[in-house]
Amino acid sequence: MKFTLLMNMLVLIIKLNIRTKKYVRDMLRTHNYRFVMMTRDGKRGKRFIFSNGTFSADDVLTEYDVAYVWQDGNTAFKVLTNPDPTGLFRAEANRDLAIKGDKTLSIPLNIFLGYATGNFKKK
Repeated sequence: MKFTLLMNMLVLIIKLNIRTKKYVRDMLRTHNYRFVMMTRDGKRGKRFIFSNGTFSADDVLTEYDVAYVWQDGNTAFKVLTNPDPTGLFRAEANRDLAIKGDKTLSIPLNIFLGYATGNFKKK
């Protein structure tokens, strides 16, 4: 339940920051891919679509360029809500997180999500 709420809140936070922060809009223009965050059982998750300067989200979990597949929703919630910047890397090392698809997209995606959610601040 918490994971599903977090995914829906993430969509709203990204949309709000796209509207209010020019540097987030500028970053969005350089991203063209589909990103999925889901649980390992494939029952819960969200697809985030960055395409030609636009952002949208849906519940299609099978079509993506890169996917973060979490062990379970509780683990994902704990890692994603923790301000520790090494949390994702630790989760992957502990096999709580598997990255599928084009892994080269995971670093720029993490940076974009950091700015889009307000976790990273532009100086």
